[in-house]
Amino acid sequence: MTNDMRETKEWLQAIARHLNLSPSQLALNAGMAASTLTRFINDRTNTIGITQGSLEKVARYSGFRPNQMPGLTRPGMAEPDTVPFAQDNTAWPKWVTAAVEAAKGGRNGVDAWVMKGAALDALGILPGDILIIDQSLRAKTGDIVLVQIVDPIAGTAEMVTRLYQAPFIMTHSMRLGPGRPEQVDDDRVSIAGVRIGQVRFEH
Repeated sequence: MTNDMRETKEWLQAIARHLNLSPSQLALNAGMAASTLTRFINDRTNTIGITQGSLEKVARYSGFRPNQMPGLTRPGMAEPDTVPFAQDNTAWPKWVTAAVEAAKGGRNGVDAWVMKGAALDALGILPGDILIIDQSLRAKTGDIVLVQIVDPIAGTAEMVTRLYQAPFIMTHSMRLGPGRPEQVDDDRVSIAGVRIGQVRFEH
């Protein structure tokens, strides 16, 4: 078995455990036949592979990119929660780029960010969704907000997307479970913008 195949099997099993699902249930929930993952995971002959498309379906459902293990949430160990659309390495179709530009409308302080994680999936914001963020708006309770969280010890700053329930920000995820609310103090945790629109690209 190649290292890549072994790592892929370990990733699929870790995702299933994290979500408290069997591989068959994970496959069904991700939109595949129940046997798609179990055939690959249980194969000892190294003759049964798995397509990149199947892995992407698991990634979209779980909120974890291929080979990104659940629980590795420290900076540098996992993919960012959200990234600027202009810096995202996804090969977006032209219509998606056009839709994003139309949503921005050439307005100053309005930009697009790509949701990478599942922190807000219970609110209908899924990995791969593109959020249109207005940096000039003042956030109010119930808004989806772009937030900068600074780690003064590590000297890092992370951008995340959260639900704002003044004075706290929080996740709202069915897949990841409850998260710890963070208080907005405009020092370590500060709101950088408010969602005013959303673009979804279905693969």
